[in-house]
Amino acid sequence: MNMLGTTQFLMIEEICAEGAYLDGKEHGDVFLPLKELPDHLEAGDNVEVFVYSDNQGHPCATTQKPLAQLGEFALLRAKQINKIGAFLDLGISKDVLAPYNEQKPKMREGYSYLVKLYLDNASKRLCASSNLGKFLNKTPAQYKKFEQVELIVAAKTDLGYKVIVNEQHFGMVFFNTVFKRMYIGQRMTGYIKQVHEDDKIDVLLEKPGMDKISDLGEQILKKLEENNGFLPLGDKSDPELIKKTFSTSKANFKKAIGGLFKQEKIQIEATSISLIKSKKKN
Repeated sequence: MNMLGTTQFLMIEEICAEGAYLDGKEHGDVFLPLKELPDHLEAGDNVEVFVYSDNQGHPCATTQKPLAQLGEFALLRAKQINKIGAFLDLGISKDVLAPYNEQKPKMREGYSYLVKLYLDNASKRLCASSNLGKFLNKTPAQYKKFEQVELIVAAKTDLGYKVIVNEQHFGMVFFNTVFKRMYIGQRMTGYIKQVHEDDKIDVLLEKPGMDKISDLGEQILKKLEENNGFLPLGDKSDPELIKKTFSTSKANFKKAIGGLFKQEKIQIEATSISLIKSKKKN
């Protein structure tokens, strides 16, 4: 079983002046520096560690929490560039290498990149790649219309945001459907709008149909309750202000407040809405 690049519970075999040797099974002893060994642990106890390879290829461990593990996507910053590639900040004392042939685009120091962590076959070390397409599913997408999916924002294009759908396929969220701030590496829920014959996938960020309006109505009521029953947003309010407050379009906002008005939950003015106080029964 491979454990490099993953978090494991390993048994402490021996504690010496330099640190502890952990039982790495078929990988042999795994060294954990003494400064990272919790004081209350002793030989025979298990310790939770992240396992990686040192510069000589020997398995080592740290109790620090990495920003990502083997097989995961993550937004990592390039700390240093040298002749073999870019070294990215993994959140632990050991950086992870993105070889030049795994950089798409070519990385620059100080910039952050969405990468996937993989195990290099030749060196048997944890590495990073921003050539994301090679790790995605090559089979045709089999999503249903309006199916809920998990997204990772991969890039900003001229048309919208390129996203990774369920960590399997590329999709596109077009600018005219975006009503919230988006950034590279962001994770969010989305909904399949359409899978084209060429397997290109259109994705929405909001629930389609009345489910979306119902959810938005609940958000509006909650916001009203948090603001003493009043919000300076109404039928004639600026669409950008509505977008900033509720991450939705003015059209959807008007449908939602219209539904709340019919339910006699709110009063609507040109540039404001307010909760209707429930009438006390005699």
